[in-house]
Amino acid sequence: MTRQISLEYSVATAVEPSKRVMQTAAMFGLGVDDNRSIKIVPQCIIPLPPASVIFITGPSGSGKTTILRLIGEKTIELGLRVIRFNKLPELPDQPLVDAFDLPLKQVTALLALAGMGDAFVMLRKPSQLSDGQRYRLRLAQMFSIADRSDSSCIILADEFGATLDRLTAKIIARNAHRWVSKSQHTFIVATTHDDLLEALEPSVLVVKELDENIEVLVR
Repeated sequence: MTRQISLEYSVATAVEPSKRVMQTAAMFGLGVDDNRSIKIVPQCIIPLPPASVIFITGPSGSGKTTILRLIGEKTIELGLRVIRFNKLPELPDQPLVDAFDLPLKQVTALLALAGMGDAFVMLRKPSQLSDGQRYRLRLAQMFSIADRSDSSCIILADEFGATLDRLTAKIIARNAHRWVSKSQHTFIVATTHDDLLEALEPSVLVVKELDENIEVLVR
């Protein structure tokens, strides 16, 4: 069953009319409003189909993170389990093959899915990994948490793949899509890197511009 959520978010802003504010406004011929409302996310409907990827993109500062936060809040209200990729708990600092409370065969499969199938890497501790490797370790951790869930999950990943080189990011994105398509989970990513669009093959594309425009495209 495809769930749908309605989003809308505005903030009220007020500029304190200090001396410098008034001088600056006068220099550029601007008026100073006492109070006005800025619509960060205009009213929109976003479907959440199971076993699918939702891709949120747009320039930096357009409101992608806000959209992710609103989706998280709304889905929690619906009683769904939300996994925040960027806020996963720290794994114990021990060899990766021992860091997951799973049979060894499952652990090696998860690490391989996250691009960490090299034996030398699997025998390292999290503290011995590079930033990119730690990012991929979180991906394996996300797979593990979702796989052990009794119900479908909403997984939120802000700036997905941003810290990886572009080739690695595309490989990881393709692996994530393959995993999602075999699950009942909904993987929602937000990123300025639209080069991951083809690899992730999203069912829903959300494009947020710097202004109030938003477009929701469903495949």
